[in-house]
Amino acid sequence: MHKIVYLPLAERDLMEALEYIACTLDSPSAANNLLQEFEETVKRIAAFPYAHELYRTDRPMKDEIRKVPVKNFVLYYAVFEDCVELRRFIHGRRDRSHGIAD
Repeated sequence: MHKIVYLPLAERDLMEALEYIACTLDSPSAANNLLQEFEETVKRIAAFPYAHELYRTDRPMKDEIRKVPVKNFVLYYAVFEDCVELRRFIHGRRDRSHGIAD
């Protein structure tokens, strides 16, 4: 089982998504459902980190990034020998033509 490490940007992405759904869209139950699905996905990643597809881009990347859908969002992560770094949690319709670091 790999240790899960949340990068600050991924934590912020998740909190902003939950706050937007719960407060702006006034749907706390939908936010809770998203959080539950996110947590279940993270547990699966910890157990089977290589199960999801690679993120492909023309831009050079230091680390190999994988991606997995979570409801209408996409979770991006990097796998290392002893841990998995959760990098970004971005809405699926967001423009990623400049990469996921934007």
